[in-house]
Amino acid sequence: MDRFRTAAVVALPLLLPLLAAAPASAAPASAAEPAPLPLGSVRSVHPGDTLAVTAASGQAANGDTITSPALLKAGRMRMTAPGLTATVTIACDARPGTYPVTLTSAGAARPAEHGAPWARVRVEPADEAARRACRDKVKKMPPPDREEHWAANTTWPQSEWDVRSFRAGSRITITDNDDEGLDGVITLSSPSFADQPVLRGARAVLTATATLRCDAAPGLYPVYRHAPDQGKSHPNQPWARLRIAPASRTSTCPAQQAARPSRTSLTEVAGWAAGGVLLAAAAASTALLLKRFRSRRADTAGTPPRAGQSDVRRRTRQTNPQVSR
Repeated sequence: MDRFRTAAVVALPLLLPLLAAAPASAAPASAAEPAPLPLGSVRSVHPGDTLAVTAASGQAANGDTITSPALLKAGRMRMTAPGLTATVTIACDARPGTYPVTLTSAGAARPAEHGAPWARVRVEPADEAARRACRDKVKKMPPPDREEHWAANTTWPQSEWDVRSFRAGSRITITDNDDEGLDGVITLSSPSFADQPVLRGARAVLTATATLRCDAAPGLYPVYRHAPDQGKSHPNQPWARLRIAPASRTSTCPAQQAARPSRTSLTEVAGWAAGGVLLAAAAASTALLLKRFRSRRADTAGTPPRAGQSDVRRRTRQTNPQVSR
C-alpha cells in the first residue's frame, strides 16, 4: 500500500500539466463553429471567419438579407425554429477596421442602401500568408444550407425551402396562403406524388391533400405549382420541397393501391377475365354435347327391332332357362 501511495505522489505533478492542456487541445474544434452575431453586438473577426447572424422572433423575417462591406457576400435569414439564422463569411481582402452589418427586408431592390443597423464587426490585421490561407479555406467551403426548419405546428409549406419529412405512402396536407380567390384553379405536381392535387378554398387559404407514392425513394423532392396565369416564365421553378422518409414496415398503402392499380394487378385481372371466358366456352360446348347425346338416345329407344332379333332372344332363353324374362 505504501508503494502505491508513493507512486501516486510522484506521478501527480507529472499528470497535472497534461490535464491542464486537455481543454486547450479541444479548443480548435469549438473554434470551427460559426461565432454568433446577435442584434446590437460588436465582434472582433479575422479574414475567413464565419459568423452566424442570429435573430429572435420579431427581430427579423424569413428571407431578410444581411449585408456588410466586410462580408464575402450577403447572407439570407432562414427559419431555424424558434429563431432565424444567416451564415456569412468575412472577406479575405477585408482591411482592418470596423464595419457595419445591416438587415434589409426581403424583396428590397437595393439591400445595401435600405438596410437597418444590425451589428458591427471589427476586422483585425492579417498578413499575406493569412490571406492566402483564407482564400484556400473559402474555396473548400461547402455551399450554404438553404433548407429551413419551421415549427411543427405551422402549415406546410411556409416557403419554397420549408423542407419537412414525410413517410412514403402517407397522405399530406398542402396549404397555400398567397392565392386568394383561385379555388380549383391551381394544380400541384411532384415526382413524389401518386396523384395531382388541386388547391381549393373559399377564403384566403387554399388547401389540398396529396398521396405520396409508396415506391418513392428517400430523398429531397420538388413540388411544382401550375396556374393559368403562370405561363412559361418559370416552368421548372419549384414551389416547395419535401423530404421522403422510408415507409413504415406495417404500411401497405391501401389508399394508393385503390386509386392506382399496379401493373401486376392489371395483369391478374386480365388473366382472371380470360379464364372466365374459357370456362364459359367450355360450359357451352359441354351443354351442346349433352343435348346431342340425349337426342340420339331418344331416337334409338323409338326404333323397332331388326329382323331375327326376337328369334335370337327366344333361343337364348330356351338354351339357358336361368335367364330371367
